[in-house]
Amino acid sequence: MDQRDRLGFEATGLLPGPADGLRWHPEYPTENTLIGYRLSVEAGQPEPDTTPWWMYHVVRDDQVVGNIGFHGPPDDQGRVEIGYDIVDSLWGQGIGSAACAAIIGIARDAGVTEVTAETEPDNLGSQRILIKNGFVRVDVDEPGAVRFRLRW
Repeated sequence: MDQRDRLGFEATGLLPGPADGLRWHPEYPTENTLIGYRLSVEAGQPEPDTTPWWMYHVVRDDQVVGNIGFHGPPDDQGRVEIGYDIVDSLWGQGIGSAACAAIIGIARDAGVTEVTAETEPDNLGSQRILIKNGFVRVDVDEPGAVRFRLRW
């Protein structure tokens, strides 16, 4: 099974336009997607075809509806951080949970020992996605951030 079949979303990284004849949802890309992409480029992330540690399109019915990805490669402790963004009108339909489960699989298969994520305190939907995928909340003294961790 290739990576696209396994993930259920594009594994070619975020591109200037839809890949492989896919179309973008009218609400995509979101402002958060554009910020994440810019930060990845500024951080010197390798091109998406050379590493799994990139951002991926989330596709539903041949339409790009969001993205999910890593904030960079694993650190020397084997930890990675993930982030994701699904268009608002499709929240609550399990799309984010499925994408999160898939990216956890990529991390696990690559030998990662811990995945972390951060949400805003009022983003309960995102927190539910993480909890559903086995993450636990960890205490961090950062205002405006709720941190989660998944270890195996």
